[in-house]
Amino acid sequence: MASPAPKYFWIFVSFSVSLSVYGFFYFQSHYTIYVDGKVVNFTGDLFQVAADNKLISCGIPKSMSQLTINIMCLLYDEDSFSAESNSLNDTWVTKRECLQENEFRNPTSQLLNDNETVRFAFIRDPIQRFVSLYLDKCIHTKFCFDCDTNMSCFVQRIYDMLKNIQNYRHGFQKSDIMAQHAAPLSWMCNFDRELEKWHLLMMGSDFVERKSSILHLANILKRQGFNESLVEKIQQDTLAGETAHSTHTSSHRVEAERQVREDPFIRDLLHKIYFFDYVVFPFKRDSLDAKYRTNFWSIPE
Repeated sequence: MASPAPKYFWIFVSFSVSLSVYGFFYFQSHYTIYVDGKVVNFTGDLFQVAADNKLISCGIPKSMSQLTINIMCLLYDEDSFSAESNSLNDTWVTKRECLQENEFRNPTSQLLNDNETVRFAFIRDPIQRFVSLYLDKCIHTKFCFDCDTNMSCFVQRIYDMLKNIQNYRHGFQKSDIMAQHAAPLSWMCNFDRELEKWHLLMMGSDFVERKSSILHLANILKRQGFNESLVEKIQQDTLAGETAHSTHTSSHRVEAERQVREDPFIRDLLHKIYFFDYVVFPFKRDSLDAKYRTNFWSIPE
């Protein structure tokens, strides 16, 4: 069974013009959000398809997206994957023929409407996902706007960028890589449509959490008819390896997580950007400020 959608059938959220607690990047000053398979927000072009086995994935940036693409390329065409000497730990610099195939990137309407089609996506705690983004862009690749390693500057620039996208009501531009990496999960994968059909694989930073997600994926692949030896290879290689830009074992993570816990400016903006993800998806709210841990809106009878 696919992961169940959140139990809320509708949530009424009012927005003020100012950037108050309700100013979470939505399009109306008064807005009704239907969580159970209805409109949440907009999406980017993030899909991968293995049509023969009726499987669709969505590679969400900073949420095992590289691994998702590598796995789906292997499932799409095992012979080509092997001939190109690809591996599940390849990075973005590796050439993949699958990414040039339209049928790999764009699910057909027939596949989308087939009741036997299975969809999966790895999802990650939104604030931990931001930490990974910060480490990747500001510590490792130095693609950090003009903020150097200043997290307060970085989160402010992200907030302004996403707010601009909201205000002008346009979707992602393919060249706007930072927007795709920073945007809330609820903006991804057409989650505004039939969210209940998605298998949402929770991905954490420790080995136990990662193993649980990979085992869940292995079960999905077996049910969709993939060769068991191939599924076993995916499971073993995934648990044994890391992609080069993975940050969950980074030595800088401790300091980044301290800032996220203790800096009130950073926390305020992170709550404003990502709180709605904690409403839509089944994440724990233990790390959020107290006022965000409860449902402080009214749910109609």
